[in-house]
Amino acid sequence: MSTKLLTIICTCLITLSGASASARNINVRGKVTQNGTGEPIYGVGIYNATTDKLIGSTNDEGRYTVSIDENGALKFRAMGNQEQTVDVGGQLSINISLIPEATTLDEVVVEAKSITNKLITEPTDIEVKGNYLHVKTHVKVPHKLFSSNVRMIVQPAIYNVTHNELFYMRPVVFDGYRYDITQRRMHDWNAGQDPLSQYVQIKHTGRYTDDVLTLHDSVYVKNPQDDFRCDVMSSLENYNRIIYADTFVIARGTINPMRFLSYSLSGSEVTDKEFFPSPEMQLRDTRGEMNLAFKVGRSEMDMSLGNNKSEMERLLNQLREIENNPDMAIKSFSISGTASPEGNYTYNQRLAGNRIQSAMDVILNGLSANTRQNIELSTEADVATWEDVATLLRNDGLHHEADAVDDIISRFPGNTVRQGRNIQALPFYESVIRNGYLPRLRNVSYRIVTQRYRYLTDEEIAELYRTNSSAMSRYEFWRLYSKADSTERESIILRALEVDPKFITGATDLAAIRINRGQPDVNLLENLLSTARHKVPDESRLNHGIALMSAGQYTKADSLLSLTPDTETYHKAKIYSAALNGRFHDVIEEISADSPFNEVLLLLTIKANDQAWEKARKLGTTAKEEYVKAIAANRLDLYMPAVTHLTNAFRLDPGLREIARVDGDVTDLLNDIDTPGDNNSDGAE
Repeated sequence: MSTKLLTIICTCLITLSGASASARNINVRGKVTQNGTGEPIYGVGIYNATTDKLIGSTNDEGRYTVSIDENGALKFRAMGNQEQTVDVGGQLSINISLIPEATTLDEVVVEAKSITNKLITEPTDIEVKGNYLHVKTHVKVPHKLFSSNVRMIVQPAIYNVTHNELFYMRPVVFDGYRYDITQRRMHDWNAGQDPLSQYVQIKHTGRYTDDVLTLHDSVYVKNPQDDFRCDVMSSLENYNRIIYADTFVIARGTINPMRFLSYSLSGSEVTDKEFFPSPEMQLRDTRGEMNLAFKVGRSEMDMSLGNNKSEMERLLNQLREIENNPDMAIKSFSISGTASPEGNYTYNQRLAGNRIQSAMDVILNGLSANTRQNIELSTEADVATWEDVATLLRNDGLHHEADAVDDIISRFPGNTVRQGRNIQALPFYESVIRNGYLPRLRNVSYRIVTQRYRYLTDEEIAELYRTNSSAMSRYEFWRLYSKADSTERESIILRALEVDPKFITGATDLAAIRINRGQPDVNLLENLLSTARHKVPDESRLNHGIALMSAGQYTKADSLLSLTPDTETYHKAKIYSAALNGRFHDVIEEISADSPFNEVLLLLTIKANDQAWEKARKLGTTAKEEYVKAIAANRLDLYMPAVTHLTNAFRLDPGLREIARVDGDVTDLLNDIDTPGDNNSDGAE
C-alpha cells in the first residue's frame, strides 16, 4: 500500500488534538487554494508535522485556524493533491497553494448513456435521532472504473455549515482481489499497521460486474438544529499513486420533523426536606447601655444614689450570663464619663475621669480574671457644654429658657467661664438648670459589645441582606427567598449563588423559576451536577434536563432524566425526552394523546407517511401546522398541496424560511415556492 494513500486516509481517522507542547503556541490562520485555478479547497487536513497529529481542516472557503508551536511546521494533505510542509517560523498567516496530483485514469472508459468514470451515489437524507445524525446510502462502483489491482476509499463526513465543523464517519475501503494479494505478500506486511484494515472489503464479484457499497453510520452533534450536509470524499489508488479523487455532496439539510415537537414542561423547586438548608447559628454583636449618677463634685460610686444599684446589678448579671454561656463572649467594654459644665473645665474633666475609674473598678471586680484578660477596655472622659444644656431645655419644650442660654453662648463664643457666669445669673438658673438639668449631665455610661451564636430573626436576616449579604448562610438566604415575592426571589438567589456557588438547592430553585418563565438556563446547574460528590435533589436533574432539551442537548438530557423517579412530576419530561432521542414507539401513544400535532410529527418520524398525511389534513391553519402539512404532502409526492401549504406557512411566519433551508423534507420545494399554485390545500394526488 502506498505511503501517500495511508497518509491521506489517516486524515479521516485521527482524532483532532492540540499542537505539541513547546515554548509558545501561536494561532496560525490562512487559506488553501488549488494551484492554477485559485479555487479554495475544502476539507484539507492540516497536521502538526512534528507529531503527525491532525490539528485542523479547511472550511468551505478554504480557510483554517490552528494552534501550533511558533517554531513548528504544518503539513497540508488533501486527496488528489501533493502534500506540502511549511515551517511556521513565528508567522501568524500562512496561505498555501496545493498542486494537483495526476488524475488521468487509463482504466476509465466513457460509454454513451452510462457513467463509467465516477462513483454513483444514491441521494440520501440526514436523519436526526436525539443528538445523532444518521446517514445510510449506497455507492455504485462501475466495473469500468475499478480493476483488480486498485483500492477504492470512500470517506463520508458530516459538515456543520453553521459552525464550519467537520465530523468524519466510518470509511468504506474496497480492494481488488489482486491488490489484496499483493498487500499480503509484501515483505514485513502487518495488517495491524494499516489503520484502514478494519474497514476493508474485498471484491469477489466478476470483473464485469458493478459493485454496490453501503455507507451507514452516525455521528454525535451538539445541536441538531444547526445546518448540516453530508459530503463523500473518494479516491482510487494503485500501488504507487492516486489515480482518481473526487468530493461530492450527497445530502443537504436534515430530516427532522421532531424539530417542531411542541411541549410545555414545568420546572420544580426542591421539595425534599433533606435538601433544605439547616439553620445555622451566627456570631453576632450585641450592645447595651446604662447611666450612673454622681453627686456634685464627687467621683466615688454611691450605690444609694438614683438608680445606681439596680443599673449596676443589671450590668453585672448580664456580664455573668455572658461568662456562663458557651455561645457568647465579651468582645469589648467601654465606659464614658461626663461632667456638667459649671465650674473650671480642667477640674471637670479630671472629675469625669475619676468617675470613670470608680465605675470601672466596680465592674471589673465582678468579672473573672480570664474575662478581664481577654476583653478590650477603653475609657473616655468628657465635659458637657452649655450647648448641651440648651438642647435639653429645648427638647423639654422650655424654649424661652433655651433661647436665653443660646443668646449668652452667642455673645461669648468659646469662653466657657464667661458663659457660665452669665448663665448662673439667669433668674431660672437655680430652680431649673442647676437642680433639674445639670445632674442629668453628670453620668457614666457603658457600652458592652458581646459576640453570641444565635439564630437570626426574619427581620435580622432581611437587615443583614441589605447591609452585609456576604455574611449570610445558605439557610438565611433560603429562608429569605422562600418568604419573598416572585419579583425578589430571583435576585436573592442570584446573590446567594455569588456568596456560595455550590448552593445546589438555591440553583435548582432558580432553574425552576427561569424554566417556568420560559427562559431555561443550561449553564445554571451544569457544573454543580457534574462535580457533585453527594446525593443531589431529583428536581436538580429534572430542571437541568429540561434546560438541556431546550438547548438541543437531547442525549445528555435523556441520560440525566433517566435517573429521576417515574412519578407525575417527572413523567412528562421523560416521555418527551424519549421521543427526542429516537424511542418513538415507546411513547407515541402518550404523546399522540397529548397533542394531534405531535402525533403527526411522530408518524412522519417513523415514516408512516400515509397516516401522517391523513391526520395532518385535520390540523389547524397555524404557520407550523401548515409547514407540517407541506412535509407530509411532499413525502407522498403531492406537489401542489405541498407548495400551497409551504407558501401559507411562510406567509404566516416568514421566519420558517430559515428552517426550510436546512430541512431536507422541503428544500426541493424552495425554488418553486413563489410560483402561483392551487390554493386547495387538499389537492389531488
